[in-house]
Amino acid sequence: MSNPYHEMRKMSVADICKGLGWQTLLFVCLGMFFWLASGRLLTEFVTVDVRQIAIGLGLGFGMIAVAFVVFQYLTNLSEKLVRLQAKNFAFLEKQLPLPAIVFISICAGVGEEAIFRGGLQTILSDFTPLPVAIILSSIVFALIHFAKPVVAFLILLIGVIFGIFYVWTGSLLAVMIGHAVYDVYALWFLQKEMHRLKLFDEIEEEAAEQPLEQTGNGRGLP
Repeated sequence: MSNPYHEMRKMSVADICKGLGWQTLLFVCLGMFFWLASGRLLTEFVTVDVRQIAIGLGLGFGMIAVAFVVFQYLTNLSEKLVRLQAKNFAFLEKQLPLPAIVFISICAGVGEEAIFRGGLQTILSDFTPLPVAIILSSIVFALIHFAKPVVAFLILLIGVIFGIFYVWTGSLLAVMIGHAVYDVYALWFLQKEMHRLKLFDEIEEEAAEQPLEQTGNGRGLP
């Protein structure tokens, strides 16, 4: 069997975008399935208006502002978080162009919010108290990123924020937009820092030394 790290390195930008596109379609379908199973109308799953778009942009840029301050002034923490996520983003060695970063971020925002907030959180809220539904759906959201424990905890917190925001606004579109906008910045920053720190050479050396079963795989971006 081949090393997962080397498999990710072989992926072209087109392969990455195609794979995430299919994943997004699957997540949206599952989200709508949960929504329908809860007895709600499909026409109410996502609605579109200027107010929701504005709220979503506000959420996304607000999260970027917080992340910028953390990355700018807590440099040791920033570098640690980048290193913890490095293996999961081996494909960034190719220096993804901005259009690819935007596409990947839109896929994450639309697909993940459709299944975890619009679908899972919604149906869980019919059977459990709302705070429990938010936490449970956020735990699943963190787990599917296959991140290191520290990063997984941060992803869980971000999931809780999205869950609360979804309940507060009642707008899945706003959460999708906020998620996608933040991910554009997060993915761009991660790619820039991984190249600045020359992590790809370090990861390749470590991957070559480790047994296959110990090699990281998956994703770490929220």
